Amino acid sequence: MKTKKIIIILLFSFFLFNCDDLINSNQLVLKLDAVIQKTDSINIYYTKNKDINFIYKQSFWTKVIGSKKNQNIQIVFPDSIQPKQIRLDFGSNISQKEVVLNKMDFTFKNKSFSVKGKEIFYIFRVDENNTVVDKRNGSINRKNPKQINGPSLYPKGDKLFKRLNQLYSEK
Repeated sequence: MKTKKIIIILLFSFFLFNCDDLINSNQLVLKLDAVIQKTDSINIYYTKNKDINFIYKQSFWTKVIGSKKNQNIQIVFPDSIQPKQIRLDFGSNISQKEVVLNKMDFTFKNKSFSVKGKEIFYIFRVDENNTVVDKRNGSINRKNPKQINGPSLYPKGDKLFKRLNQLYSEK
């Protein structure tokens, strides 16, 4: 019993200190409040300038455990990389029906901004080649249920670029 308490205290301490480290680090943290029903992965692309020519070399994957309920998915960008544009590809699990996006929180050091509901589609646009969106409930789906590529979000003009630059500024 005593060992169990020590383990719980250690795990809690580890979690507590790691959260503080992220807030004070040079890492951009994107938190998604979403419903992703089937276990899948999100491929996150970024550029270091205003350009939206995304390349696989500047991307990474985040695994998501499926849930029928809202979940908070934390995406931590590589240390000291300040992405200026971001693209999100929602997985390759062909049995994934829809992804519901409720809210996005962007945090860098002690500054942050959030977009929720329809606001998400103010700074992101869907890739119309493979994505269908229902802005009323925030869901995105594959255009063709048999295609391998999941739904994708691209930056909409320079709106995300401006918001991220404000986040990185010292003011």
